[in-house]
Amino acid sequence: MTPAAYVKSLLDESISIIPELDSGHIHSFFIPSDDNNNNSPIIVVSEIPSGTDEYGNGFPILEQKKVQLEIYYPKDYVGDMSNVESALKSILLNNSIYCFSDAGHVITPDSKNIINTLKFNYNKEVM
Repeated sequence: MTPAAYVKSLLDESISIIPELDSGHIHSFFIPSDDNNNNSPIIVVSEIPSGTDEYGNGFPILEQKKVQLEIYYPKDYVGDMSNVESALKSILLNNSIYCFSDAGHVITPDSKNIINTLKFNYNKEVM
């Protein structure tokens, strides 16, 4: 399973604790053209370059994986963005996936949506 698919599956499993979001608005790599939601956040899970692996006796024992969550909020969003983001961070932290970057909220120049990018890393044991 790819890192993006793994993280998406964790979020889908825990969707009930993410406020104002349903699993139909969590996607891997891109937003499908049929998801033109204007009322709740949309999340895109994608992969970013990983860190170095760890070795023992010349064999890889741990692979470092990195993913990012791009959160797209509607331009007139009235919900609490920090509640959404805290829930995402909590779910992933409970699965030993650690947030190392929170870019902060930005308004896009084209659609005027509000976005934020959260970056996470975790270690995967090599069998």
